[in-house]
Amino acid sequence: MIMKALSVSAHLPRETGMLNCVGRFNHALNFVTPSGELLTLHRYGRGLSPMGWMVSEIDFQAIFDDHSERIEYQKDRLVSPHWQLEAPKERLSLKLMPQTIPEGSMVALWDILRQSKAKSGLHGSLSEVMNGVLCRELKTLKANYQRYLQGDTIDWQSLIGKGPGLTPSFDDILIGMLLVTFLNQKINQDKLPNFFQGTPPLESLTTLISVNYLRFASEGIFSTPLQTLATALVQPMKLSQAVRLLLQVGHFSGADTLIGVWLAGMDEMG
Repeated sequence: MIMKALSVSAHLPRETGMLNCVGRFNHALNFVTPSGELLTLHRYGRGLSPMGWMVSEIDFQAIFDDHSERIEYQKDRLVSPHWQLEAPKERLSLKLMPQTIPEGSMVALWDILRQSKAKSGLHGSLSEVMNGVLCRELKTLKANYQRYLQGDTIDWQSLIGKGPGLTPSFDDILIGMLLVTFLNQKINQDKLPNFFQGTPPLESLTTLISVNYLRFASEGIFSTPLQTLATALVQPMKLSQAVRLLLQVGHFSGADTLIGVWLAGMDEMG
């Protein structure tokens, strides 16, 4: 059975060797490549990650039901005894390009979030976060982010890995902050240190999946649901729909990511 992936991230290495399955979920299959990179097969409709291959509903289910332990990575295809999955010729770049965030865009986001009952991992609903007094942890996080923008090297280890989920809450918040950092044209990336330069190895602090999302985010590379939000921050008329789509990601990931976007964008609110 020969299948064709719908889209494939341009940021995955093209390797040869056996894959090791490290996680099976209804909408994602996670493998480790021979060099130790994460490769994820995504069911169509759930977005594409920087380490992902997006597969149609029918093909994903066929792969999910196979349970084969022998899957070989052959640069542009995955091969098991029962099927082959080929990458399309063109791979999708998920590198975010800096743009001008219109005046009032963050205010519009705040207006949406302060009415949302979506639950975050550690801080209650989004409406509680937006309408209440900022808790001590988030105040400290915002202060450290401002120090980072001034060129300081920050140790984020007290936050990374904190919270529930395969991508813990504070990891998602940091990814949201990084989205604003790379999107906002006012921020000069060339003058800043790598975001995790002062932090111990991420592998020692959080989950394998989260390590990959954090590492790519620190390079300005983000999944398609976050790319959609970035586009909406530049074109605020699309913001409500982008927020709804992001809130469908994970149990708490979408809400936690939006907290990070809001924290990093607060200064844009004037």
